[in-house]
Amino acid sequence: MTRPYKVVDLFAGPGGLAEGFSSVLVKGKRLYDVAISVEMEQSAHNTLTLRSFTRQFPPNLFPEEYYRFVEGELSLAELQDMYPREWKRACKEAVCAQLGTPEAAKLIGPKIDRIRKQTKGRTVLIGGPPCQAYSLVGRARNAGNSEYNAEDDGRHFLYREYIEVLDRLRPAAFVMENVKGILSSAVSGAGIFERILKDLENVGKDEGGYKLVALVPNRNGKPASTLSLSPHDFIVRSEQHIVPQARHRVFVVGLRADVADKLDEGD
Repeated sequence: MTRPYKVVDLFAGPGGLAEGFSSVLVKGKRLYDVAISVEMEQSAHNTLTLRSFTRQFPPNLFPEEYYRFVEGELSLAELQDMYPREWKRACKEAVCAQLGTPEAAKLIGPKIDRIRKQTKGRTVLIGGPPCQAYSLVGRARNAGNSEYNAEDDGRHFLYREYIEVLDRLRPAAFVMENVKGILSSAVSGAGIFERILKDLENVGKDEGGYKLVALVPNRNGKPASTLSLSPHDFIVRSEQHIVPQARHRVFVVGLRADVADKLDEGD
């Protein structure tokens, strides 16, 4: 088996996207290895760190002490003392930082550069910018605030932090996820989603850029190009994929030009 792809997870929350990637196994080995995950909220970051700890062990073969911790028989400090090497690696992977701040840029930038150099392009970038500014509930709440100005709400533009890392990392592929409300969100009359697509398409154009696709098949059963899609075609409806809930999310997938060309050629 070839070495796994390294995953960079931004705006990670408790790590749902990364958990999905890390669960993909080929002959019992992980196809994706999470290199770094970034989240600002402390409780979510705590979960990220613990999940990173469990991934230091073979899939589904956690140590007995972990289950004792879950049952409350061991403290977190005791678990850390028993597995100091694994916990140290978990703390290195899970970063508590607020993207968009100078402190986060100084902390994360060198890590991204190092990952790019070490992997030679075998990376995947995942994540979704904070959704409060895009969600219908959040926008309804803001509409009731006479002092609210969308132009001054930096959360609308945090996706640029994702764009910056994408440009810096140049991964083989990326996945950007968000709430359905992002499709109708606008600032000063300009649609946010359309702006995001344009910015994504401009990354790395000097080297061929990225081919954006939606996770819906075209008539040939292949992912459809953005050229033939409307914004609503990027919606993934969980109930259509054997998931027992009606959870709708927007997913944009990008393939680096050299990767997309190989797929088009049937490699």
